Amino acid sequence: MRKIVKSPNVPATLKNAKTPTNKEEVKKDIYGAEDVRKQLLKDQHDKCAFCEARIHPKYDDVEHYRPKSYYYWLGHEWKNLLYSCPTCNRSYKKTDFPLDQGSVQANSPNDNIGLEKPLIINPAFVDPAEHIRFNRHEAVHLTPAGEKTIEVFHLNDRDERPELIKDRETLFEDYESALKEQKIAEAILNSPASLQVYEMARELSLRSHIRLERLTALGTPFSGMLLAQKK
Repeated sequence: MRKIVKSPNVPATLKNAKTPTNKEEVKKDIYGAEDVRKQLLKDQHDKCAFCEARIHPKYDDVEHYRPKSYYYWLGHEWKNLLYSCPTCNRSYKKTDFPLDQGSVQANSPNDNIGLEKPLIINPAFVDPAEHIRFNRHEAVHLTPAGEKTIEVFHLNDRDERPELIKDRETLFEDYESALKEQKIAEAILNSPASLQVYEMARELSLRSHIRLERLTALGTPFSGMLLAQKK
């Protein structure tokens, strides 16, 4: 997972929509309107909010962080919307929204939702690295919210999500290779060498630096894993 910076500009469809008074008034043609989907995909760099996998352009389900079936009054609320992949949304989270013990659940628009302590991380509001770190490609929880998030989305489940684990492994191996190249280049540059060797080391250093920037870029799937390596 990686921190998401959502646009402060609410899409026009949501801005002009009324607040639902029951779950039947929550309409997909409003929360899933084209301008909403485009803005979410742009803000999330075409990646799932929860597992960071690339989202296929034809997939059009907009995720409600707090489920629309219960928190109906948030059904058209920009702050409550995310884009997640079909596996995270349809297979795992569904209408699940666990709260920490001692939380006071909001039952209506008049209740103070700030009294809730969700156990599923919302990367648009908190930095996931405060809750989840990575030991190489494996997610390691730091908090109860991190633990529940890993559990709900099967982030370490090789049987349930083999492609996810394989893609993370591949990315980490590439990242580790680039780091090694950079260290070798730095060692050569910091020691006496011929001009030819120095130039080769400088080229290697530049190339590895470019690779590391690409691997950790916002638009790279699973780049949050690389930035949240457990120290």
